Amino acid sequence: MNTPNAEQLRVVANIPVGAKPIGVAVGLSDVYVTNSGEDTVSVIDPSTNGVSATINVGLRPEGVATDPQFGICVSNGGDNTVSMIDRSNAVIATVSVQDLFTPPPGMMRVAVDHFLSRAYVTHRGSGRVSIINLSDEVFFAFPFIDVLGPLGVAVDPASHRVYVTQPEFNAVSVIDPEPNGVIATIPVGQQPIGIAVDALRRRAYVANSGFNIVSLIDIDTHNVADIDVATGSTGATVDSRGNAYVTQFDGTVKVIDATSGSVSATIPVGSQPAGLALKPDIGRLYVANSGDGTVSVIDLAGG
Repeated sequence: MNTPNAEQLRVVANIPVGAKPIGVAVGLSDVYVTNSGEDTVSVIDPSTNGVSATINVGLRPEGVATDPQFGICVSNGGDNTVSMIDRSNAVIATVSVQDLFTPPPGMMRVAVDHFLSRAYVTHRGSGRVSIINLSDEVFFAFPFIDVLGPLGVAVDPASHRVYVTQPEFNAVSVIDPEPNGVIATIPVGQQPIGIAVDALRRRAYVANSGFNIVSLIDIDTHNVADIDVATGSTGATVDSRGNAYVTQFDGTVKVIDATSGSVSATIPVGSQPAGLALKPDIGRLYVANSGDGTVSVIDLAGG
């Protein structure tokens, strides 16, 4: 995918989905959007820019992640569960992330390590990250790792380390899968929420909702640099060239250039944009607008 000039970046569609969409993930062919206000997942067909199916899941779905072998994982913050959806868009299991005690419903996110066939599920209310083995015939959320106030989560596919944002502590914790424990805590900006890993360039971009910076972490040294983005951010993703995209409270997506480390473009989208995901084969970026129940489709290929 070529990097277009700033003036080429534009919204080519605004797709109505469900109420309060938060999370977005791309699969082999479709795009999946969690509708936290009506307990569903919308399936978007990129060829038509329309919703092709609606899947009923748990209460207040928030995070979503896809795996090319297994299917889709949806974290439901309203009932402390994960909906497991196969590649035919059927819910085949509902996994509880509760243990012997019942944590209060809390914000949850999910990320998948495709090579290890693991889903990592953050639960802000219980202060833990649960692990689901996607290769098992029966799914269990075990073991779990204690992380205070976890929310955003991303996996480095090279090292298999997991990066978790902690909004109340202005930090990112690093989890090593062997032996499944926190090995470092990195101070970042105020109230970090979203995080995206650029494995090739050994970077992580952290969207800080409490201040007007994105934190850029060198994931080998844990050094942190600040990128001025003018207002608070919520979601983050990165493309194959290392350019980052962050959603902002002012109803825009900021583009951060991989080379200069500064904002190269600002793209107006819908109200209260949250999660976002890139479909690299067609050069499109999908942004969930929680304030108006739409998904904005941004053409990154300049078509």
